[in-house]
Amino acid sequence: MKLKAKDKEAEGSPEEIRDFCKNQGLNLDDFFEQPKPLKLVWLIIPVLLAFVSLIWLTIFSPNNPNLQKFVFLFGCSAGIWLAVSVQMRFKNTWAAVFLGIATFLILLVAFGSVTPLQIFQELKELKK
Repeated sequence: MKLKAKDKEAEGSPEEIRDFCKNQGLNLDDFFEQPKPLKLVWLIIPVLLAFVSLIWLTIFSPNNPNLQKFVFLFGCSAGIWLAVSVQMRFKNTWAAVFLGIATFLILLVAFGSVTPLQIFQELKELKK
């Protein structure tokens, strides 16, 4: 193991560095913080925001197309936030990708761009 005082670098395998710290009486946990798990509130907030935008698009269906586009983009942003939060809390990429795509498709149907039948037909074509 090499220690350079001028460049402040340490060379060596992780075992050598761990043994060096242990021999010097240093506790590595004092230098590195473990990340805290993401709180549940960071999952609930984007779900509620996506749900509110979904309700707005389906029930209140405004006459102003610009407002409708804004609500759609707001819901998509909430879906992205939800996917990122799921990835950070559960470290599950498949679940995060599935939630992001599902939220986007549901909002597309609520926005009126596609019908559920068109989505299923596209999925059948993708399988082939």
